[in-house]
Amino acid sequence: MKELLRRVWAATGLDETAALPAIGHALQFMRDHAPAEIVTQLINQIPDAHQGIRAAAATSDAGVTAAIAAVKGLFGFGQTNLNVLTGKLANLGLNEKQVAALLGEVFAYAESLVGPEGVAKMRAAMPYLSGFMGKTARARPDV
Repeated sequence: MKELLRRVWAATGLDETAALPAIGHALQFMRDHAPAEIVTQLINQIPDAHQGIRAAAATSDAGVTAAIAAVKGLFGFGQTNLNVLTGKLANLGLNEKQVAALLGEVFAYAESLVGPEGVAKMRAAMPYLSGFMGKTARARPDV
């Protein structure tokens, strides 16, 4: 987790109090929407990944999930699921550029652990996130 946290800090400028649960939300999202065998393999390879997931679970989304779920039928499930994730991240204080940088780093790190084939399987299951997969944001965005 330390390596992933360092990458996210560098890409987003977030401090640990926001970065750890933000990573946890991304991992939870992957666990809920990507093939279980790939995500289980990924989480098992990230030391202290469950610490991030617990930190995410401990954060409130201030009703964002319920509000978005109420209009799920209007936009399609994939985009709505992405909106729920970005709402949770926004509640942690992330702006749009930071969300993109966070997801880019998480997926780049995932690729280093589960390989391009694993990320391809995730891409197939979550096509609405494909813009974040395989991209990294090395420079800190203007925040």
